[in-house]
Amino acid sequence: MKSKFFFRFKLLTLVLALTLFLTATSSLAMFDFEDLLDGQPGEVYTMVDEKGNVIMRTARKISEGDEYIDQKNNHYRVKSVVQQRAEAELIEKTAAAQPEQEGLIARVQGLLLTVLPVQRQGEEKTKRIAIYSSHGAESYIEGDGTESKDPGGGILDVADRLQAALEKKGVEVIRSRQPHTPHDAGAYQRSRRTAEEALKESPDAIIDVHRDAVPEEEYLGEVNGEERVQVQLVVGRQNQNIANNRQFAEGLKKQADQKYPGLVKGIFMARGNYNQDLSPTAALIEVGSHTNDKEQAMESMDLFAEVVTDYLYGTAEGQQASGPSATTSKGPGGTALKTVLWLVVGVIVAVAAYLLISTGGIEQFKARIQKFIRREMNFLGGPGKPDDDDGGTDGS
Repeated sequence: MKSKFFFRFKLLTLVLALTLFLTATSSLAMFDFEDLLDGQPGEVYTMVDEKGNVIMRTARKISEGDEYIDQKNNHYRVKSVVQQRAEAELIEKTAAAQPEQEGLIARVQGLLLTVLPVQRQGEEKTKRIAIYSSHGAESYIEGDGTESKDPGGGILDVADRLQAALEKKGVEVIRSRQPHTPHDAGAYQRSRRTAEEALKESPDAIIDVHRDAVPEEEYLGEVNGEERVQVQLVVGRQNQNIANNRQFAEGLKKQADQKYPGLVKGIFMARGNYNQDLSPTAALIEVGSHTNDKEQAMESMDLFAEVVTDYLYGTAEGQQASGPSATTSKGPGGTALKTVLWLVVGVIVAVAAYLLISTGGIEQFKARIQKFIRREMNFLGGPGKPDDDDGGTDGS
């Protein structure tokens, strides 16, 4: 009787400890360190290739392991960072987004989603996109007179222009003008609540609008014979949606390369989360720099809105990305589902391994599980048989 008591106690303690550990780990993964990773005001990070040629510059901190796909689709990975200089090696020339193989949790989630109702054939799809700005104080010196305005800066005007352009294309826009100021280590946590609220309305995509802080020429390019302020896409490497977020970003760039070559200057896969764990079609965009002209940045949003709508609603890949299965997995509910699945799988595997080791073999393991089931069913009033372990009975 005493041995059975200690077995139950150890089993329940192990399950509880694992559950608390996995819950804490998943919660910590949602905490955003992006503002802690931003460079100091005035700092500019430069990424160079192995010959010293400049690949790009950004005010976001570049870390070892970060990746970058430039305007010509050359794919680089950062090997080392010394102060504000990052050396990267050329990996490959990327022509299009390549879906990554699904993991266990994604496959299980896909199976669960197959039982959910889908859009009826012939039913017109509602086009819906969410827009917000985590750093709403960001501004443009040429147009706002300053690089930062609290509580709300020029970046909100740029986001307004994107909203207006999308609405002209027949898209319903879920819009937040919350500035989430100040620009400190809590900005992404504050904007996360905004994103979660928007995702309750199941948008096809959610876009966080920013601007960079580098010399203006870094974001100036020729688009259809005219000088334009360029857009850079940022994908957070530290979230479970990295494969989908990257595929979404590459899909947008591919569409832009076809319609407005030069509009999207590149895709920066940076260390961080950027709240992109909330949705497979989350995007963070840098619309020029604080040194660019705000009016030109707003004009670029007219073109970018066409790129977004053409990709999401005019291509098979985009429709799949924003389809029922992707939409269902968005938002806090989708993230919670993944967390629960991880917890269930982790606890089952850990408990099974513990029992297998402690019982000394597969037959003993099976016998112990059968006794446990009979005992618990009997406890719940089920048709279980009395426990005959040690020839005694349980007491309370």
